[in-house]
Amino acid sequence: MAPRRGGGGFSSSSYDYGSPWSQEIWLSLEGYQGKGFFYAQFAFDILALIAFVIFLVWTCTIRNRGLPLNGIICALTSFICSQINIIVWASLYIAEAEVKMYYVISLMLRNFFMVMGICLTFRVFWSLTHRFLGLLTSSGKPHAAVTTVHYLLFAIIFVVSLAQVALYIVSWVGTVTIRHELLKLPVGTLTAAIYIIYWVLSMEMLGWTIFVIKKAGSNHFVSRMPAGALVNAAVCWFAVCLTWAVIYIRYSVLDSTYPMYMDLTRAIVQFIFWVGTYTGILLCCAKWDRLGDQQSYAAPQYETQYPPAQLPHQNTTHIPEGHYSPVQQQPYGSAPYQDYSAQPLTYSHQISPR
Repeated sequence: MAPRRGGGGFSSSSYDYGSPWSQEIWLSLEGYQGKGFFYAQFAFDILALIAFVIFLVWTCTIRNRGLPLNGIICALTSFICSQINIIVWASLYIAEAEVKMYYVISLMLRNFFMVMGICLTFRVFWSLTHRFLGLLTSSGKPHAAVTTVHYLLFAIIFVVSLAQVALYIVSWVGTVTIRHELLKLPVGTLTAAIYIIYWVLSMEMLGWTIFVIKKAGSNHFVSRMPAGALVNAAVCWFAVCLTWAVIYIRYSVLDSTYPMYMDLTRAIVQFIFWVGTYTGILLCCAKWDRLGDQQSYAAPQYETQYPPAQLPHQNTTHIPEGHYSPVQQQPYGSAPYQDYSAQPLTYSHQISPR
């Protein structure tokens, strides 16, 4: 958010010459040329926060223990915490507050919760993909190689993301304490690298969702709605990861001049595609009960022992009026009448319980 992470756009006055963290500064947008962009981005950050809260409430209304709802809740909670921290940081500038340097902790927390939300979102996508792939196999489980690779990829991006967070925190410590050796750390390069990895993995995930929707069109599923919703979510997630990667490559790796409108552009793109991503994910989960084999939901058909023209004729002339023919006894060893309405239907494909 402009002004970029506390750099420029504020006046500072020092009142404590002891700890650098105790220095008091006055945050203000006075003299900042991109004030209009700043206010617009602040509005979109608030809209994103509201959207994440709505998605969190929606998630809590879905009742299906076989789906990664806990992962969705954790991812949304991380994004909510990230948005709260950046909104608090921007509010200090708008209110022209006088604060101590501890305020930069909000930027550190924002970065931490952002990358955690991204990693958990990947975990949710992979988990849903594994459940779709399980419906395509006779065992009801995806191939072990696929799940193993995805677990390894998740571990890699989680560790690299934590390394980026640690380097980001150290660089801010160097900024506050004016330690030039810490300011030379390659934070921008590592951040660009991790967002490029996010982009590449989003392409891999998009490929799996397209594979699933093609299989859904081969009569494996009763409804293509959940698979289609997941594909739409994957497309939106790919778009937002591509946006992050392009911005960091252009302005961190290639070291181009960062325009004032770029933070607003990123906030708008993030908001649009975040909404698209989690709308697709939650629609997929909400409509999950529509999945299954078509034959599993058809009414059982019963055939008579004889064709209509060959039914044996029963002589009832000897039965007095008002009486009924006695029930014919089944021969010894034959199965009695089966009450099919009381028996559970068997499914050829595994279906997650609600």
